[in-house]
Amino acid sequence: MGKLIKAELFRTKRITGFWVCVFFITLTMIVVPFVNETSANSAASFSRGTFGIFAILGMLVSLMAAYITGRGYHHRTCMYEVMAGNSSFRIILSKCLSIAVPIALVVYVPHLIGLGIACGISSEGIEDVLLREPLLFLTILRMTCFGTLLTLCVRNMAGPVLVYVRMLLESIGMIVASAITGQDLMEGGADLVTANTTNTVMNTVCLSQQGVLLAQPVDSSLVLKVVIGFVVEVLLWFVISYMIYEKKDY
Repeated sequence: MGKLIKAELFRTKRITGFWVCVFFITLTMIVVPFVNETSANSAASFSRGTFGIFAILGMLVSLMAAYITGRGYHHRTCMYEVMAGNSSFRIILSKCLSIAVPIALVVYVPHLIGLGIACGISSEGIEDVLLREPLLFLTILRMTCFGTLLTLCVRNMAGPVLVYVRMLLESIGMIVASAITGQDLMEGGADLVTANTTNTVMNTVCLSQQGVLLAQPVDSSLVLKVVIGFVVEVLLWFVISYMIYEKKDY
């Protein structure tokens, strides 16, 4: 397992596009939340600004994870992992640990830097922000795991395309559901507390879970939505990719 992770990390750090994405994501996570709010002058307003861009951010990090994973198939390096006798479980888990987790950290660490700057201006609302931080990281990790595992299923560079299609359909679904319910599900955080079935289902299925992250207040039902969304998403795609990998039809 350790050798698989080290090999994947070595290949990833040699990808120029990876570092370009890291630069722009770092810039986005630090700068955009300050300009996304009318007056981002505190920890609370910076947090709201961060959550407000999660639909777009979700697409970026998922595409990034899918691209790096798909690149291994494009260059046929993944073939040697199977030929070396590694089990399907070890290969899939190593991809999650060497691609999904590092990318999630690459996104989350700049956010913490921006949050630290915001706290230096004003720590107003920091208690509420700290309650949301674990949910934030889990949501980012869900995005990167999805991009990685979906690409493991198709085992080619079509992975990023399918990730984009999924995110596009999800956005359309949220717009349609919002029109039907008469509520903006991506912004209607307060309504989640008294959530109807549509709100609950859409905000659990939604990769960015923007409506959940913006919800007030943070309670057990909100935490449950994030955790269930993460577990179902990762487990579903992990099982599918495992079943496909078991065939080892290279």
